[in-house]
Amino acid sequence: MIGAVVAVDNRLRPLVQSYGYMAARRAAMLAVHTGVEAVLADEVLGYTDLVTVERNSEGHILSAEANVNAINRLKAAATNAVMAELSAREVQTASIPLGNLVGGSFFTGRGPFLSVKIHSSGVVISNLSSEFGDAGINQTNHRISLDMTVMMTAALPMERVSIELKTAFLVCETVLVGEVPQTVLQLELGDAMRNIFGSND
Repeated sequence: MIGAVVAVDNRLRPLVQSYGYMAARRAAMLAVHTGVEAVLADEVLGYTDLVTVERNSEGHILSAEANVNAINRLKAAATNAVMAELSAREVQTASIPLGNLVGGSFFTGRGPFLSVKIHSSGVVISNLSSEFGDAGINQTNHRISLDMTVMMTAALPMERVSIELKTAFLVCETVLVGEVPQTVLQLELGDAMRNIFGSND
């Protein structure tokens, strides 16, 4: 009898961990996408809302200045929205087909099903990243993305699992037309913006 209990436990434990992990990860993905998409729909930010590009009379780019207030508002709104979505999904239910305990293709995925409650909690880190690429002669493509990282702990009946989810959302992009000095690209549009678009953790 003890041997049977141990055997069932050894088969059931990885199933609970696998199904629980997937259920918690799915909840995190839904929370991130729902929260961020709602914020981006409300904010409707364009490139000029986040970055101001100064040009001379010949159209050459002299400098680029980030709108720190708009960036901070976007990061805070995204973080708060995702945290609210995660709080609404703190408890999840995973249905585990007990046919998987038997093994074999015939029984896999078949019931009866064991319902398992999953309690999760986590933190959200938001970060704006800047990326440049060639778009043609004297043209530079500038993309600004919102990078979201969710780190969660899911408490299962037999295990506790850690989940880390990273995903990026395109906020805006533009093509900078005209000759762009390399010093401007590397310094003012590169390192300076990376510092401004830094993490909120």
